[in-house]
Amino acid sequence: MGATTAFLFPGQGSQVVGMGADLAREDPEARRLFEMASDCTGTDVLALCSRGPFEALSRTRVLQPAITTVSLACHAWLRSRGLLPQATAGHSLGEIAALCCAGCLSDADAIRLASVRGAAMDDAASIRAGAMIAVVGLPLDQVVEQAAALLDPEEGGVANLNAPDQVVLSGTVEAMDRATRHFEAQEARCVPLAVSGAWHSRLMAPAEAPFREALARVDLRPPARHLYLNATGHRSEDVQDIRQALVAQLQRPVQWVAVVEGLRQEGVTRFVEVGPGRVLRGTLRRIWPDASAYEAHCVGDLPSLGRLAAAWGS
Repeated sequence: MGATTAFLFPGQGSQVVGMGADLAREDPEARRLFEMASDCTGTDVLALCSRGPFEALSRTRVLQPAITTVSLACHAWLRSRGLLPQATAGHSLGEIAALCCAGCLSDADAIRLASVRGAAMDDAASIRAGAMIAVVGLPLDQVVEQAAALLDPEEGGVANLNAPDQVVLSGTVEAMDRATRHFEAQEARCVPLAVSGAWHSRLMAPAEAPFREALARVDLRPPARHLYLNATGHRSEDVQDIRQALVAQLQRPVQWVAVVEGLRQEGVTRFVEVGPGRVLRGTLRRIWPDASAYEAHCVGDLPSLGRLAAAWGS
């Protein structure tokens, strides 16, 4: 294809019962990754991914290492066949898998970090209930400006800048109800997200200390390929910057529009969503509507991985 490639890694909300099951059956490396995840969580992660139920799989403390494991299994399959990107990024939780792709983290450390992160965020959500809504159909800058005026930072704010016309807000249930009424009055579509906490808001402050402590115990190496960070939206090669951005991301918005624009500006024309779901491909097409200017692939199982491998060099 002759394309400059970026691997994108999804976060929570991409899960589906059955994810990773075929990889675990056929690929020894995938089975090894699932065993690591089970050891970290004390839960049979492969069984939950394979058979559910969906509600149990979607528990944050299990879901974060589960999605990370499936994404890493897909990445390992590609890596073993020499299919590697020039750049990488992950959305929210997906940033941990992106660090592996960039060569910053081992797979084992990534699964351990995802496990600590999921448990810490789940615990923070139990302290103070929260919710998230996607505001769709208004210009990004307009939503950001009005949200800042409408919401006290201690009760909520912007969580994800996903597309020029899609902003996710996060905060207390009362704050999200107020924001819904406000933006629906401007004919926006406000979609409640199926989450158990107010991710990327100040309600996640209690999660910072345990995650920071876990991160301090990890050997984090400089990236071997271009790595874009959620908290800034920019590329970084500095290990200390990466550490700080990973912790800051718990309470700060995901700057996804800036991430995609940065990849676009450096000439990426092949995007591969590595892991379950197609959420990131959807945001990509909202950010870059000219679908003829690039390729977008989603690889979350053996058939899709095989199709990408077959097309890679054609």
